[in-house]
Amino acid sequence: MGCGAAEPEGPFPPRPAEIDVANVDPCVAMTPELRQQWEVEGDEPSVVTLADGPSRVCGWGNNDTVENYSVQTIQTPAVRVATARGATVTVIDGFGAVRMVESENSAPLCTLYLDAAEVASVRVQVQDFGYDELTRGSPDEVCGRAELLARSYLTKARPQ
Repeated sequence: MGCGAAEPEGPFPPRPAEIDVANVDPCVAMTPELRQQWEVEGDEPSVVTLADGPSRVCGWGNNDTVENYSVQTIQTPAVRVATARGATVTVIDGFGAVRMVESENSAPLCTLYLDAAEVASVRVQVQDFGYDELTRGSPDEVCGRAELLARSYLTKARPQ
């Protein structure tokens, strides 16, 4: 390895930009267009304490379709979850991401960990409880919504 050339670390491509996750409000992810499309109303911001420090969260819900959306800053790099069981490494708008799906048959939950910064990540979650199998989205549909929310966050959070 030569000096000066940055070798990619881990499974992700080089970040297109460093996101200042400590100072970007996670609520910016829900644009008026997404709000209308998913029929969600006001933001539900909060701060929670995780093992690695304080975490800012913004959540939204649709009581009619029983869907929940959230964007959360985490003081742990996304690479730490890349090798977890069931994790799939992907790329969203040039940023590395780890995709995990849980509760596929009951209430699909799609979690994306975005490689947004050297020492932090952003977790985007979408869960579709539905009322039954006919109204509930498939894991791929739920992850499609999570990717839309992640793209929206990245668009708003990137340094201009």
